[in-house]
Amino acid sequence: MTFDFLVEHVLYGVLDLSFWQYVLVTFLLVQITMMAVTLYLHRDQAHRAVDLHPALRHFFRFWIWFTSGMLTPEWVAVHRKHHAYSDVPGDPHSPVLYGIRKILLEGAEVYRDSARDPAVVAKYGRGTPDDWLERNVYSKHRNLGIVLMIVTDLVLFGVPGIIILSVQLIA
Repeated sequence: MTFDFLVEHVLYGVLDLSFWQYVLVTFLLVQITMMAVTLYLHRDQAHRAVDLHPALRHFFRFWIWFTSGMLTPEWVAVHRKHHAYSDVPGDPHSPVLYGIRKILLEGAEVYRDSARDPAVVAKYGRGTPDDWLERNVYSKHRNLGIVLMIVTDLVLFGVPGIIILSVQLIA
């Protein structure tokens, strides 16, 4: 293994993609995240408006943990509480109460703050996954997902992986 080989893989990752391939991969990763939030967390888990296949549910649950460290029961609880107190005191993420700028720029932090209350999760998070994986992997090692995503992005994409990672975290 030569020094040039190592430098090339550090700079461009093992996939060594073209510019437009990096753009396409970034777009696809963001779309997967948006589908995980919209279809799985919002429609399937929070509102029970769709019934996803169990394999797809688990993939999306893993993806949310992997890309954000967010746990399904917490997201669902905060969202359900939002509907119970929509735009009145008690709403955990109301743009009316907190301001649209705060919700747009710090939405994940606002969710996380509300999810820290175990009473909120217990009351509004019912019916969400409570299996061995949730208790022993996702909940116990919530930051491991993000660490694995960072390592994966850097190994696969090299330095451009930093940009891909940033776009994933913003979306």
